[in-house]
Amino acid sequence: MTMARTVPPRLKFLAPGWFALVMGWGGLGLAWHQATPLLGAPAAGIAQGLGWAAIGALGILLVLTGIRLQRHTPDLLADLRHPVRHPLLAMIPMAMLVVAGFAVQVLGANNAWMAGFWMIGALAQLAVTVWVFHRFRLQAANDKGPNWAGVTPALFLAAAGNVVVPYAGVALGYSTWSVAQWAVGAFFFPIVQLLFMVRVAAYGMLPRKLLPMLFISIAPPAAGGLGLAQIGAPVEVLEGAWGIALFFVVLSFLSFKPMMQEAFTIGHWALSFPLAAFAGLSMQVALVSQNGAMQTFAILALALASVIIGWLTLATARGLRDGTLLAPEPVALIHSA
Repeated sequence: MTMARTVPPRLKFLAPGWFALVMGWGGLGLAWHQATPLLGAPAAGIAQGLGWAAIGALGILLVLTGIRLQRHTPDLLADLRHPVRHPLLAMIPMAMLVVAGFAVQVLGANNAWMAGFWMIGALAQLAVTVWVFHRFRLQAANDKGPNWAGVTPALFLAAAGNVVVPYAGVALGYSTWSVAQWAVGAFFFPIVQLLFMVRVAAYGMLPRKLLPMLFISIAPPAAGGLGLAQIGAPVEVLEGAWGIALFFVVLSFLSFKPMMQEAFTIGHWALSFPLAAFAGLSMQVALVSQNGAMQTFAILALALASVIIGWLTLATARGLRDGTLLAPEPVALIHSA
């Protein structure tokens, strides 16, 4: 007699990393919206489609995360205690802030309901930032030094989310708070970058399974530059942020081949929002500077981000169909001295 194989419930594995879908689609929608002056009505239509997809995905994921919290509390708590995955919690408020930015900038949803939604996202992002870095500080104090195994680009999420606050905050009338929280993200970006460089120098590069995380380093300067645009920073400052982001784009793509040789996981979505934000910032600089070469580059950056996010979407649909996603994943071993 053959016994039926027990299949674990798929919701058990719905980690916060799934909110990267919202950030990727929403960020790309904002980039296409910015391209409307150059590409016309088709760009506006694409922006609307991507933005509404992000809004729908956010609603579904928030509901499913609530159900997971109720039914699989130990698994969710395990994600929050994990030495590498715990900063991914920042993706939830970041996704809310990206959607708020789309709603305000594209849909014109400048009302009390949207202000409340944005405020929840902004305060939650700040709370996650405090929690992540307080946890890091306590662990370093207890262990007489940092846990270098847990110093990955995922820590950038706690910083990058703060620079997204101005996307909607300035237009909603919260300019002072938006600038203040943007500054928190800008402050932590070089600190996390220095910590990660020390970790690589001392203990080597990340395991191949975690290489997509390298693209997260693009997000603080790219998304931060877009936040500066909302604040009203001069074009020279935007160009400086674009230059830093371009450096990390080139640096990240040097690891593109080995990361693509790994089996697809939801972790590959780490490419999505950073590249979308870089395309958006490139378009912003191109439009403000009225530089023809920069406009061509911005269109190419937008095309690259669109192709990669399109591939991620198809790969995710295939993985859900085949059962390779929302399933136990092999553990990437990270060793510290």
